[in-house]
Amino acid sequence: MSAPTPVAVGVGLFILVALAAAAVVFRGTLADWTALDPASTDVAWRARPAWIGLAGLAGLAALLTTAMLWADLFRSSGGRLSRQEAIAAWLGSNLGRYVPGKIWQLTGIAAYARARGDSAAAALVTAIALQAVMLATGAGLGLALCGRAALEYAKPTALVIGGLTLGVVLSPPVLRWLIRLGERAMGAADVGAGARLTGAALVRAGVIAIFVWGFYGLGFWALSVGLMSPAPVSWPQALGVFAAGYVVGYAALFAPGGLVIREGAIAGLLAFLVGLPLGAAGALAVGARLWTTTVEVVAFFVVWLVRLRRRPEPR
Repeated sequence: MSAPTPVAVGVGLFILVALAAAAVVFRGTLADWTALDPASTDVAWRARPAWIGLAGLAGLAALLTTAMLWADLFRSSGGRLSRQEAIAAWLGSNLGRYVPGKIWQLTGIAAYARARGDSAAAALVTAIALQAVMLATGAGLGLALCGRAALEYAKPTALVIGGLTLGVVLSPPVLRWLIRLGERAMGAADVGAGARLTGAALVRAGVIAIFVWGFYGLGFWALSVGLMSPAPVSWPQALGVFAAGYVVGYAALFAPGGLVIREGAIAGLLAFLVGLPLGAAGALAVGARLWTTTVEVVAFFVVWLVRLRRRPEPR
């Protein structure tokens, strides 16, 4: 057996560090979560497969729409991957969110584009732009639909600074400059990307992002109907709570996929908005995590299986 390469050793060490970081997050919040006992509340729990299935379909629609949105942004910036391959690349890199730091999702998609002879700079910058659009629209919907409750999880100063920063980063001249800077840093393979990234494309991305959040809100509401009787939230409340919780979880860079942080925010918002007991709110938040993670894994494998089936046989 050959000795492990330095890359393999590095990957192994990184995984150990990631697991240690996740353990620290869990340990720091364990005392709060052990107090949440779903059985101690008056909520009636019962599984309704049809509603849970609807939640899965809505989650798939949200995730695939996001992937198609990035594919279109990337191709409009000069990327040459086919739309289907770009969608598959996004879904694969999306799983990198579960590694602490969030950057692995972005660098993963850039590395894939580079390996395919495409523009890593354009892939990276458009992925950042899409995440910024999703966070901006999600924060806006969360604040609009949750109101004062959402402000409990965000400081006004941070909102102002974050909004101004997103506005600067999402301006087409800045994005095109970032891509050109990346092209020069990464070499000739990236030259020429980014010339067609326009403000209209970003505005269109923002509009589509609102529909993505709508799908997520529908899925979270359907999940609550499928697990609880009666349903604890309306669809607008579900949309606002999930969007706000997602943004809070994403902002916690140390937490893989916003793990624990997102669930805590969702549970708190459910308790504040609709008076749901914390035990039931926490259990529903954990159910939402299982729902979104399952959807992400299923979507990735479905798209790649479709790609494998459509790949021409070698002659």
